[in-house]
Amino acid sequence: MQPALADGGASYDDCMLLGLRDARNAVASDYIQRSCYALYRNSAMLLPRERAYYECILQNMPGAREQFAIMRINQICSRRGQL
Repeated sequence: MQPALADGGASYDDCMLLGLRDARNAVASDYIQRSCYALYRNSAMLLPRERAYYECILQNMPGAREQFAIMRINQICSRRGQL
């Protein structure tokens, strides 16, 4: 699970550090970066389904290497978030 959403900038940086430390692919890194931004810099604007999607990405995308795996993770998180 990611750090609490209350701490603005520090939590965003923590999210980025946690998510990107095991990043193995530029596309996966982009998904992680966008998810951290949405959850920690734009959280007031998110619908619950969007929050679920971004949390799923952050829980499952780090460490993904292959393009196929990255796309499947995105599809599954999209279904879970009902996007």
